[in-house]
Amino acid sequence: MAKKLPEKGPESLKAAFLKWSSEKRQDRLSILITGKTGVGKSRLVNALVGERVAKEGRAGSAFTDSITSYCTQIYGVEVVVWDSPGLQDGTYNEELYLQDMKTKLSGGRVDVMIYCISMADTRFYDADKNAMRTLTEVFGSKLWKSGVVALTFANLKTEDPDGEDDLTYYLGEKHFWEKAIIDFLASIGVELEVRQEIPIVPTGDYKKIKLPECEDWLSDLWIKCFDVMSISTGLDFYQISESRLKYPDSSTDTTSAAAAARSSVNEGNEATPREIPLNEEQEDGLLRRMWRAFLEFCGAVITVAGGQSIPRILKSTRQVYPSVIGTLISKPVGLGNEDLDGKTRYLMGWTKAQLVCFNL
Repeated sequence: MAKKLPEKGPESLKAAFLKWSSEKRQDRLSILITGKTGVGKSRLVNALVGERVAKEGRAGSAFTDSITSYCTQIYGVEVVVWDSPGLQDGTYNEELYLQDMKTKLSGGRVDVMIYCISMADTRFYDADKNAMRTLTEVFGSKLWKSGVVALTFANLKTEDPDGEDDLTYYLGEKHFWEKAIIDFLASIGVELEVRQEIPIVPTGDYKKIKLPECEDWLSDLWIKCFDVMSISTGLDFYQISESRLKYPDSSTDTTSAAAAARSSVNEGNEATPREIPLNEEQEDGLLRRMWRAFLEFCGAVITVAGGQSIPRILKSTRQVYPSVIGTLISKPVGLGNEDLDGKTRYLMGWTKAQLVCFNL
Protein backbone atom coordinates (compact mmCIF):
# COMPACT_ATOMS: atom_id res chain seq x y z
CA MET A 1 0.00 0.00 0.00
CA ALA A 2 1.29 3.46 -0.88
CA LYS A 3 2.31 5.64 2.00
CA LYS A 4 0.41 8.89 2.03
CA LEU A 5 1.74 12.37 2.44
CA PRO A 6 1.67 13.32 6.14
CA GLU A 7 -1.77 14.56 7.14
CA LYS A 8 -0.45 17.89 8.43
CA GLY A 9 0.69 18.76 4.94
CA PRO A 10 3.68 20.95 4.09
CA GLU A 11 4.83 21.52 7.67
CA SER A 12 5.14 17.77 8.22
CA LEU A 13 6.85 17.35 4.87
CA LYS A 14 9.29 20.10 5.75
CA ALA A 15 9.97 18.54 9.15
CA ALA A 16 10.51 15.12 7.58
CA PHE A 17 12.83 16.55 4.94
CA LEU A 18 14.86 18.47 7.51
CA LYS A 19 15.11 15.34 9.66
CA TRP A 20 16.29 13.32 6.67
CA SER A 21 18.86 15.92 5.60
CA SER A 22 20.19 16.32 9.15
CA GLU A 23 20.62 12.56 9.39
CA LYS A 24 22.42 12.53 6.05
CA ARG A 25 24.68 15.42 6.93
CA GLN A 26 27.64 14.72 9.15
CA ASP A 27 28.47 18.37 9.99
CA ARG A 28 32.15 17.61 9.45
CA LEU A 29 34.16 17.90 6.26
CA SER A 30 37.66 16.37 5.96
CA ILE A 31 39.83 17.62 3.10
CA LEU A 32 43.29 16.23 2.35
CA ILE A 33 45.36 18.62 0.25
CA THR A 34 48.70 17.29 -0.91
CA GLY A 35 51.42 17.86 -3.47
CA LYS A 36 54.96 19.17 -3.70
CA THR A 37 56.03 22.21 -1.72
CA GLY A 38 55.36 25.40 -3.66
CA VAL A 39 52.51 24.16 -5.89
CA GLY A 40 49.91 26.37 -4.20
CA LYS A 41 48.11 23.79 -2.04
CA SER A 42 47.11 26.07 0.82
CA ARG A 43 45.95 28.94 -1.37
CA LEU A 44 43.92 26.55 -3.48
CA VAL A 45 42.03 24.98 -0.57
CA ASN A 46 41.44 28.40 1.01
CA ALA A 47 39.85 29.60 -2.23
CA LEU A 48 37.72 26.45 -2.36
CA VAL A 49 36.21 26.74 1.14
CA GLY A 50 36.14 30.55 1.21
CA GLU A 51 38.19 30.96 4.38
CA ARG A 52 41.89 31.19 5.18
CA VAL A 53 41.98 27.77 6.79
CA ALA A 54 45.43 26.54 5.76
CA LYS A 55 48.53 28.65 6.26
CA GLU A 56 50.14 30.08 3.17
CA GLY A 57 53.88 30.47 2.75
CA ARG A 58 56.17 31.90 0.12
CA ALA A 59 56.82 29.67 -2.85
CA GLY A 60 59.69 27.33 -2.11
CA SER A 61 59.40 27.50 1.67
CA ALA A 62 58.40 24.32 3.47
CA PHE A 63 55.60 25.79 5.55
CA THR A 64 54.22 22.33 6.36
CA ASP A 65 56.88 20.06 7.82
CA SER A 66 54.49 17.37 9.01
CA ILE A 67 50.88 16.33 8.57
CA THR A 68 48.96 19.25 10.07
CA SER A 69 45.23 19.71 10.52
CA TYR A 70 43.56 23.12 10.41
CA CYS A 71 40.01 23.38 11.74
CA THR A 72 37.36 26.05 11.37
CA GLN A 73 33.59 26.33 11.63
CA ILE A 74 31.76 27.51 8.51
CA TYR A 75 27.97 27.81 8.77
CA GLY A 76 27.79 25.10 11.42
CA VAL A 77 30.07 22.66 9.62
CA GLU A 78 33.45 21.73 11.10
CA VAL A 79 35.91 21.95 8.21
CA VAL A 80 39.16 20.06 8.76
CA VAL A 81 41.94 20.58 6.23
CA TRP A 82 44.80 18.11 6.36
CA ASP A 83 47.83 19.87 4.91
CA SER A 84 50.59 17.41 4.13
CA PRO A 85 54.34 17.94 3.96
CA GLY A 86 56.00 17.60 0.58
CA LEU A 87 55.45 13.86 0.34
CA GLN A 88 57.70 13.73 -2.67
CA ASP A 89 60.64 15.63 -1.23
CA GLY A 90 62.30 12.65 0.48
CA THR A 91 62.81 14.76 3.61
CA TYR A 92 60.16 13.19 5.80
CA ASN A 93 58.86 9.76 6.61
CA GLU A 94 55.84 10.04 4.37
CA GLU A 95 54.23 6.73 5.22
CA LEU A 96 54.57 7.36 8.97
CA TYR A 97 52.89 10.76 8.68
CA LEU A 98 50.11 9.38 6.51
CA GLN A 99 49.46 6.49 8.88
CA ASP A 100 49.28 9.00 11.73
CA MET A 101 46.76 11.08 9.79
CA LYS A 102 44.72 7.99 8.93
CA THR A 103 44.58 7.12 12.63
CA LYS A 104 43.39 10.61 13.54
CA LEU A 105 40.67 10.60 10.90
CA SER A 106 37.31 9.12 11.81
CA GLY A 107 37.49 5.60 10.40
CA GLY A 108 40.37 6.66 8.17
CA ARG A 109 37.89 8.60 6.03
CA VAL A 110 38.93 11.41 3.70
CA ASP A 111 35.88 13.17 2.26
CA VAL A 112 37.83 14.65 -0.63
CA MET A 113 41.50 14.41 -1.53
CA ILE A 114 42.97 17.12 -3.75
CA TYR A 115 46.31 16.21 -5.26
CA CYS A 116 48.12 19.25 -6.66
CA ILE A 117 50.58 19.09 -9.54
CA SER A 118 52.02 22.19 -11.16
CA MET A 119 50.93 22.31 -14.79
CA ALA A 120 54.00 24.49 -15.34
CA ASP A 121 56.29 21.50 -14.67
CA THR A 122 58.06 20.34 -17.79
CA ARG A 123 57.50 16.65 -17.04
CA PHE A 124 55.84 14.21 -14.66
CA TYR A 125 58.52 13.94 -12.01
CA ASP A 126 59.31 10.78 -10.04
CA ALA A 127 58.64 12.75 -6.86
CA ASP A 128 54.95 13.06 -7.77
CA LYS A 129 54.79 9.41 -8.79
CA ASN A 130 56.30 8.34 -5.47
CA ALA A 131 53.77 10.43 -3.55
CA MET A 132 50.83 8.98 -5.49
CA ARG A 133 52.16 5.49 -4.88
CA THR A 134 52.55 6.15 -1.13
CA LEU A 135 49.03 7.59 -0.84
CA THR A 136 47.61 4.56 -2.64
CA GLU A 137 49.54 2.11 -0.46
CA VAL A 138 48.42 3.77 2.79
CA PHE A 139 44.77 4.54 1.96
CA GLY A 140 44.11 2.02 -0.80
CA SER A 141 42.95 2.76 -4.33
CA LYS A 142 39.52 3.67 -2.92
CA LEU A 143 41.07 7.03 -1.95
CA TRP A 144 40.97 8.00 -5.62
CA LYS A 145 37.19 7.54 -5.69
CA SER A 146 37.03 10.75 -3.68
CA GLY A 147 40.09 12.26 -5.35
CA VAL A 148 40.52 15.30 -7.58
CA VAL A 149 43.78 16.22 -9.32
CA ALA A 150 44.33 19.98 -9.53
CA LEU A 151 46.74 21.17 -12.22
CA THR A 152 47.91 24.37 -10.54
CA PHE A 153 49.49 27.37 -12.29
CA ALA A 154 47.55 26.54 -15.45
CA ASN A 155 47.49 30.27 -16.22
CA LEU A 156 51.22 29.98 -17.00
CA LYS A 157 50.39 27.66 -19.90
CA THR A 158 47.96 29.90 -21.76
CA GLU A 159 50.45 31.32 -24.28
CA ASP A 160 52.34 29.28 -26.85
CA PRO A 161 56.07 30.04 -26.39
CA ASP A 162 56.54 29.53 -30.15
CA GLY A 163 53.95 32.19 -30.95
CA GLU A 164 51.52 29.76 -32.58
CA ASP A 165 47.96 28.87 -31.55
CA ASP A 166 47.55 29.48 -27.82
CA LEU A 167 44.47 27.28 -27.35
CA THR A 168 46.03 24.33 -29.16
CA TYR A 169 49.13 24.67 -26.99
CA TYR A 170 47.11 24.84 -23.77
CA LEU A 171 44.93 21.85 -24.65
CA GLY A 172 48.02 19.88 -25.63
CA GLU A 173 49.60 20.54 -22.23
CA LYS A 174 46.38 19.53 -20.48
CA HIS A 175 46.12 16.32 -22.50
CA PHE A 176 49.74 15.45 -21.64
CA TRP A 177 49.00 15.63 -17.91
CA GLU A 178 45.70 13.75 -18.16
CA LYS A 179 47.32 10.85 -20.01
CA ALA A 180 50.44 10.77 -17.83
CA ILE A 181 48.45 10.70 -14.59
CA ILE A 182 45.91 8.09 -15.71
CA ASP A 183 48.62 5.84 -17.17
CA PHE A 184 50.63 6.00 -13.97
CA LEU A 185 47.63 5.21 -11.77
CA ALA A 186 47.01 2.18 -13.97
CA SER A 187 50.60 1.06 -13.41
CA ILE A 188 50.17 1.05 -9.60
CA GLY A 189 46.97 -0.95 -9.70
CA VAL A 190 44.20 1.64 -9.47
CA GLU A 191 41.15 0.02 -11.03
CA LEU A 192 39.98 1.11 -14.49
CA GLU A 193 36.53 2.21 -13.30
CA VAL A 194 38.15 4.36 -10.59
CA ARG A 195 40.86 6.06 -12.63
CA GLN A 196 38.51 6.81 -15.52
CA GLU A 197 36.32 8.85 -13.16
CA ILE A 198 39.09 10.91 -11.50
CA PRO A 199 38.55 14.61 -12.33
CA ILE A 200 41.70 16.39 -13.53
CA VAL A 201 41.06 20.12 -13.24
CA PRO A 202 43.34 22.95 -14.41
CA THR A 203 43.44 25.74 -11.81
CA GLY A 204 45.10 29.12 -11.90
CA ASP A 205 45.52 32.36 -10.03
CA TYR A 206 42.47 33.37 -8.00
CA LYS A 207 42.84 36.90 -9.40
CA LYS A 208 42.84 35.52 -12.96
CA ILE A 209 39.95 33.14 -12.74
CA LYS A 210 39.44 32.57 -16.48
CA LEU A 211 41.32 29.90 -18.41
CA PRO A 212 41.21 29.18 -22.17
CA GLU A 213 38.51 26.50 -21.94
CA CYS A 214 36.54 27.73 -18.93
CA GLU A 215 35.18 31.00 -17.59
CA ASP A 216 35.96 30.23 -13.96
CA TRP A 217 38.39 27.52 -12.85
CA LEU A 218 37.21 27.76 -9.22
CA SER A 219 33.68 26.83 -10.28
CA ASP A 220 35.06 23.83 -12.15
CA LEU A 221 37.06 22.74 -9.11
CA TRP A 222 34.10 23.22 -6.77
CA ILE A 223 31.69 21.16 -8.85
CA LYS A 224 34.23 18.37 -9.39
CA CYS A 225 34.86 18.15 -5.64
CA PHE A 226 31.11 18.07 -5.03
CA ASP A 227 30.72 15.27 -7.58
CA VAL A 228 33.21 12.93 -5.89
CA MET A 229 31.78 13.42 -2.39
CA SER A 230 29.17 11.23 -0.77
CA ILE A 231 25.72 12.80 -0.55
CA SER A 232 26.16 13.41 3.18
CA THR A 233 29.45 15.21 2.60
CA GLY A 234 27.97 16.98 -0.40
CA LEU A 235 25.23 18.46 1.78
CA ASP A 236 27.92 19.80 4.13
CA PHE A 237 29.94 21.17 1.21
CA TYR A 238 26.82 22.85 -0.16
CA GLN A 239 26.08 24.28 3.29
CA ILE A 240 29.48 26.01 3.62
CA SER A 241 29.36 27.28 0.03
CA GLU A 242 25.71 28.29 -0.42
CA SER A 243 26.28 32.00 0.23
CA ARG A 244 29.03 32.07 -2.43
CA LEU A 245 27.23 30.15 -5.18
CA LYS A 246 25.87 32.30 -7.97
CA TYR A 247 23.44 30.78 -10.47
CA PRO A 248 23.05 31.72 -14.17
CA ASP A 249 19.48 32.94 -13.65
CA SER A 250 19.70 35.40 -10.78
CA SER A 251 15.90 35.47 -10.53
CA THR A 252 16.06 32.01 -8.97
CA ASP A 253 17.77 33.57 -5.96
CA THR A 254 14.46 33.94 -4.19
CA THR A 255 15.79 35.11 -0.85
CA SER A 256 17.56 38.36 -0.13
CA ALA A 257 19.41 36.60 2.69
CA ALA A 258 21.57 34.60 0.29
CA ALA A 259 22.46 37.70 -1.69
CA ALA A 260 23.31 39.62 1.47
CA ALA A 261 25.45 36.79 2.76
CA ARG A 262 27.23 36.56 -0.58
CA SER A 263 28.04 40.28 -0.63
CA SER A 264 29.54 40.19 2.84
CA VAL A 265 31.39 36.89 2.70
CA ASN A 266 35.16 37.17 3.06
CA GLU A 267 34.92 40.90 3.69
CA GLY A 268 38.44 42.15 4.30
CA ASN A 269 39.87 38.86 3.07
CA GLU A 270 40.72 39.36 -0.58
CA ALA A 271 42.86 36.22 -0.58
CA THR A 272 39.75 34.14 -1.26
CA PRO A 273 37.23 34.74 -4.07
CA ARG A 274 33.83 35.99 -2.91
CA GLU A 275 31.70 34.15 -5.46
CA ILE A 276 31.54 30.79 -7.19
CA PRO A 277 29.51 31.45 -10.35
CA LEU A 278 28.02 28.28 -11.83
CA ASN A 279 27.16 27.97 -15.50
CA GLU A 280 24.01 26.14 -16.60
CA GLU A 281 25.74 22.78 -17.02
CA GLN A 282 27.27 23.01 -13.54
CA GLU A 283 23.98 24.10 -12.01
CA ASP A 284 22.23 21.19 -13.71
CA GLY A 285 24.78 18.75 -12.31
CA LEU A 286 24.43 20.14 -8.80
CA LEU A 287 20.64 20.11 -8.83
CA ARG A 288 20.41 16.72 -10.54
CA ARG A 289 22.42 15.18 -7.71
CA MET A 290 20.38 17.02 -5.11
CA TRP A 291 17.26 15.75 -6.84
CA ARG A 292 18.42 12.15 -6.67
CA ALA A 293 19.09 12.61 -2.96
CA PHE A 294 15.63 14.10 -2.52
CA LEU A 295 14.21 11.19 -4.50
CA GLU A 296 15.50 8.93 -1.74
CA PHE A 297 13.60 11.04 0.77
CA CYS A 298 10.43 10.91 -1.32
CA GLY A 299 10.71 7.13 -1.39
CA ALA A 300 10.65 7.13 2.40
CA VAL A 301 7.58 9.36 2.57
CA ILE A 302 5.49 8.15 -0.35
CA THR A 303 5.37 5.40 -2.92
CA VAL A 304 5.70 7.33 -6.14
CA ALA A 305 4.76 4.71 -8.72
CA GLY A 306 0.99 4.54 -8.64
CA GLY A 307 0.93 6.78 -5.59
CA GLN A 308 1.59 10.45 -4.97
CA SER A 309 2.84 12.65 -7.80
CA ILE A 310 5.03 15.70 -7.71
CA PRO A 311 2.08 18.08 -8.30
CA ARG A 312 0.42 16.59 -5.19
CA ILE A 313 3.46 17.56 -3.11
CA LEU A 314 3.86 20.91 -4.84
CA LYS A 315 0.25 21.88 -4.28
CA SER A 316 0.56 21.16 -0.59
CA THR A 317 3.79 23.10 -0.20
CA ARG A 318 2.39 25.98 -2.20
CA GLN A 319 0.14 26.76 0.75
CA VAL A 320 3.23 27.85 2.66
CA TYR A 321 5.59 28.95 -0.10
CA PRO A 322 3.41 30.38 -2.91
CA SER A 323 5.99 32.88 -4.20
CA VAL A 324 8.65 30.23 -4.73
CA ILE A 325 6.66 27.25 -5.90
CA GLY A 326 3.61 28.85 -7.46
CA THR A 327 4.85 28.80 -11.04
CA LEU A 328 6.21 25.27 -10.79
CA ILE A 329 2.87 23.44 -10.60
CA SER A 330 1.58 24.54 -13.98
CA LYS A 331 2.90 21.38 -15.68
CA PRO A 332 1.33 18.19 -14.30
CA VAL A 333 4.44 16.03 -14.20
CA GLY A 334 4.39 12.78 -12.25
CA LEU A 335 7.57 11.16 -10.96
CA GLY A 336 8.59 7.82 -12.32
CA ASN A 337 11.51 5.96 -10.77
CA GLU A 338 14.81 7.15 -12.32
CA ASP A 339 13.36 8.37 -15.62
CA LEU A 340 14.30 12.04 -15.67
CA ASP A 341 14.42 12.47 -19.45
CA GLY A 342 12.19 15.29 -20.61
CA LYS A 343 11.48 16.29 -17.02
CA THR A 344 14.91 17.20 -15.77
CA ARG A 345 14.69 20.99 -15.96
CA TYR A 346 11.28 20.99 -14.28
CA LEU A 347 12.37 18.60 -11.55
CA MET A 348 15.60 20.42 -10.88
CA GLY A 349 13.77 23.72 -10.67
CA TRP A 350 11.47 22.21 -8.10
CA THR A 351 14.41 20.74 -6.18
CA LYS A 352 16.09 24.12 -6.08
CA ALA A 353 12.89 25.67 -4.76
CA GLN A 354 12.87 23.09 -1.97
CA LEU A 355 16.50 23.84 -1.11
CA VAL A 356 15.70 27.54 -0.85
CA CYS A 357 12.51 26.99 1.13
CA PHE A 358 14.09 24.56 3.56
CA ASN A 359 17.25 26.69 3.96
CA LEU A 360 19.62 23.98 2.71
